Amino acid sequence: MKNKRNFRQDMDQALSGLTLGEKKEEILEKAFSSPKKRKGQMARRLAAACLAVCALTAAAFALSPGLRQILAQRLGGWQEESQQFSGLETEDKGIAVRVVSALSDDGFTRIYLEIQDKTGDRLGENISLGTYGGGWDLKLPNQKMGVMGEQCLGYDPESRTALMEVYWGGETSGEEQVAKLSLQEISAQEKFNASLPQTEISSQIQKTILAENTQKAGEKNPVLQPGEEAAPLEGEKGFSLSALGFGDDGAFHVQVKCPEDICLEYLNVLTTLRSRTGQEAQYNQSLIQTLFDWEGELYYDIAFGGVGPEILNDLVLEDLYFYYPKTQPVEGNWELEIDLETPDQLVYTPGTQVEGCPVNRIVLTPMTLSLEIGSDHAIFGQSTVTFVMEDGSKLVLDKEDCVTSFWNGLEKQNGTGHFFGRWLFPKAIQPEKVQSISLGDTVIFSK
Repeated sequence: MKNKRNFRQDMDQALSGLTLGEKKEEILEKAFSSPKKRKGQMARRLAAACLAVCALTAAAFALSPGLRQILAQRLGGWQEESQQFSGLETEDKGIAVRVVSALSDDGFTRIYLEIQDKTGDRLGENISLGTYGGGWDLKLPNQKMGVMGEQCLGYDPESRTALMEVYWGGETSGEEQVAKLSLQEISAQEKFNASLPQTEISSQIQKTILAENTQKAGEKNPVLQPGEEAAPLEGEKGFSLSALGFGDDGAFHVQVKCPEDICLEYLNVLTTLRSRTGQEAQYNQSLIQTLFDWEGELYYDIAFGGVGPEILNDLVLEDLYFYYPKTQPVEGNWELEIDLETPDQLVYTPGTQVEGCPVNRIVLTPMTLSLEIGSDHAIFGQSTVTFVMEDGSKLVLDKEDCVTSFWNGLEKQNGTGHFFGRWLFPKAIQPEKVQSISLGDTVIFSK
């Protein structure tokens, strides 16, 4: 006689390792309730439960267990409300780009991508879309001023797959939310900071000989001559400090020697020359960066104009920040249209003021609070926001919850610009149950 199958046990085993929260249990409970039904219904309920759970986690099956866990942690309290995608992908140059999950409302969007190199190992844990912010774009309907970015959340070397987040946050007026994502470059970036020896900026540095050094482009520019002995940099990755000091060109030079095994075409080295007495704007207004060849070696020179030895004791030099791809970026054409689900929203025009500035618009969704405040300069993104709910409970958001904050002076309103800020709730709320909202100590909305 055949043994009876324990369908619930089979289902639990099949779903082991998935982090689905309460909805998984709710689905399973419905699937396995009412045991006194005719034969065949158990199998159909099992299939229905599988489909429902798969709908919640379609993307997770494409990810490695490690990346799946990273995605779950990143979504946090929004995991159950997030959209899941399956089969939405494109491929070029042997690299597949797949959309696996998204969070969105009117003006706040996070899209999670799985990027897999199917023919080689060109990505790595420092994968980046484009170079220096270019080479990719995310467009939403009717979007206005906002901020856009991308971040690698994790990398699985076994499958050569990276989990990426692209985000856009700002002002929109569109109801239809079809995001258009386009990529032209995918690269493996290296990033690191290196401390500079502050003792080198001392009264002993007065002048260093200038030489006519040839750039890669064939032009000639006077730069600081590299020192005979290069000092290794902290976290060097093959870079070293070759010279630091003043030249006859009236500039203060920071110069590093470059290793041979990097893609120098996209190398960028940044630092800031600060003033102990508040003149940093003057010191950083004139900045020239030069990549040149000297006696068969490559050097990167940063020259701060208008900085002479007479102000030496006022100078403070920050760490060097290096940003570059180790190999040539992969160029291709990856385009995807992503249908985003947007929740209902409540819009208020309260007419209240905070710090003498009018609160023009408040938008509440289950995900976010958005504020538009008429202001010449005031920035409120650092403020604490307190919500009093219908049952008397309070919800407090601080500056860490502010996901978008900027002052828009491009479109003047009655001779002034406006501040725009968006705060993300830790989990879904019911906007209609918000009784009052305070920004700092000021009540800006009350029913």
